[in-house]
Amino acid sequence: MKNRGIYYSVVILVTVVWLSGCGIFSLHPLYKSSDLMVKNELIGTWMSFDEDELAVIIDSAEQSKYEFTMIDGEDTVAFEMGLIKLNNQHFIDLYPLEDCNFPSGGNCDMMELLVKNYIPIHTFMKLDYENGSLVLTEFDNERLIDLFANNRIRLPHEMINEDEYVVITASTDELQKFISRYANDAEAFNEPSKYHRL
Repeated sequence: MKNRGIYYSVVILVTVVWLSGCGIFSLHPLYKSSDLMVKNELIGTWMSFDEDELAVIIDSAEQSKYEFTMIDGEDTVAFEMGLIKLNNQHFIDLYPLEDCNFPSGGNCDMMELLVKNYIPIHTFMKLDYENGSLVLTEFDNERLIDLFANNRIRLPHEMINEDEYVVITASTDELQKFISRYANDAEAFNEPSKYHRL
């Protein structure tokens, strides 16, 4: 039952975000409250350089967190966002908000089957702010799966949907050590996505 719930959580994230099988999914957050950072220059509306209808809105929230909203055409989804610095790199932790809207007009309350199996999942990305542009870089999910499959990463996890996704079950401390290890490894990440401010 636990794996089934995790699977539906990953399906929700993959459906509503541009991750499409990329990135790191975790049951636990990447940060502790004392780790959170505030960078006011991130607040605003950002448009993708590559996709005309893809936008990100970052707004301030309580307790040194942000609200991260992604708009892709008519579809909108909102996350709670935490910002943290590990090994001289910034990372964001995205966690779905309860009032999120799903594609095709659905929402959290209406998707009864998914809600019954829903376990909120954290996902992480590298964040850079370069020359006035917002740069988000996803982890390479295929490489992550390969590292787990060959026992090159020893971290508590679950393989989901015939090894299509990895859901890490490690503690926040273990996660931080793991992310720090790969923070500057270019092969651990996909190509960055760049956004310009509106």
